[in-house]
Amino acid sequence: MLVARAQLDFVRDLVARFQQDDSMMRPVADFQSQYVAIVALLRSVGHVFANVDCHDAARREYSREQWPIWRRDPIFSEFIEPTRNALLKEFQGGLELRSEGFGPMAVVVDPTMPGNVAHVASFDAREVRDRLGRPVLPNFHAAIAFWDRCLSQAEAAFGEARASRG
Repeated sequence: MLVARAQLDFVRDLVARFQQDDSMMRPVADFQSQYVAIVALLRSVGHVFANVDCHDAARREYSREQWPIWRRDPIFSEFIEPTRNALLKEFQGGLELRSEGFGPMAVVVDPTMPGNVAHVASFDAREVRDRLGRPVLPNFHAAIAFWDRCLSQAEAAFGEARASRG
């Protein structure tokens, strides 16, 4: 099994948790950190594929041939790459806190937090938007489908059985 496939399965788990509707108020930082982790891991699927899974000359050549094609796919070029760059390289982005995805905010005493307070809210991932106003879940699902397609093609080219759960 490709290591990138195992990573993609982990991302699926994170997205399932992110979109879970539990209507419990939790620290807003929890939702933001889940979002950042998912975006970063979506981008690193390709890195893991190229640098871990493509360990021999034939696989490295396959990776070199595929990357230009993959980079042109709109979900990669318009969401995965620029969103990762904005979040991790420029510290811009995140979830839009004023969207319908967040319920009313509350400030609670939390001695484990700086200033001894935390901002908490309920969360509906179906309604949450990124800072550009785009719904988050459709892009997550499209990115997972994109990587699933790419990895399936690689598994077929490598003669490797697909071991994914999804």
